[in-house]
Amino acid sequence: MKVFSKLFPVFLFVVLVFSSCSDTQTYAEQLKAEKELIADYIKRNNIEVVSEFPTEFPWGENVYVLTKSGLYFHLINEGDTGVDADTLDANDLVVPRYYQYTLNAKSDTVSNWNTVDYPYPTAFNYLDATQVCAGWHEAVSYMKRNNSRARFIVRSKIGFSDASDAVIPYGYEMKIKIQK
Repeated sequence: MKVFSKLFPVFLFVVLVFSSCSDTQTYAEQLKAEKELIADYIKRNNIEVVSEFPTEFPWGENVYVLTKSGLYFHLINEGDTGVDADTLDANDLVVPRYYQYTLNAKSDTVSNWNTVDYPYPTAFNYLDATQVCAGWHEAVSYMKRNNSRARFIVRSKIGFSDASDAVIPYGYEMKIKIQK
């Protein structure tokens, strides 16, 4: 019994020391790491970040607008601009084709670009917040025309719930079709 009473405090001390050492990051540390990852991606890709939307099209090749929500947005193609061209209205069905990628130096990419990659495209009603993330709705609002195309970075706070839970930003290249 004496041996147990002498070893128990030592055992308790060892357990407390090892349990206090944790490899998990706090939420604040995860947000800081996300911010650093986005900054590194911007630097690696020579992206110019501006605070106002360019007034003329085409934009510079790597000019991205940083919006108030934290979305980085670059318009590649304005889409159909003719007199009879469809523009986005509330509850229109948006059918996006996209590449989703991580911002790491060695990126993981999910492709939903064509019917070979993904035969049935995702579709959602514009401004129905229950269907896709806030970042997509915001990006589509800037695209606003049928057949438009854009690249954008969605921070975790305005991304899908799995990205938000894991504090992971994603990049997208997206083209859209609008169905009235």
